[in-house]
Amino acid sequence: MDAVFAELYAHTGPSIAPEKLLRALLLQVLYTVRSERQLMEQLNYNLPFRWFIGLDVDDAAWERSIFSVNRERLLSEALSREFLSGYWP
Repeated sequence: MDAVFAELYAHTGPSIAPEKLLRALLLQVLYTVRSERQLMEQLNYNLPFRWFIGLDVDDAAWERSIFSVNRERLLSEALSREFLSGYWP
């Protein structure tokens, strides 16, 4: 899926790597984090979350608005269906 992920990177403006975005969304669901704002707060201090997503200790957590825009772009693509179809036919 690397080729598909590479096509989703924004050429202008701030962007979040799609694989990191999917990992963050997975954490939000698995740990029942209620909002994107709370998820971004978790990313400021929760080292296991940062490790799972692929953020270094020194990397800044994403802005909630940037996360929301990138999430909408990712989920509007057929990619989310393709990603999940690999696990559930």
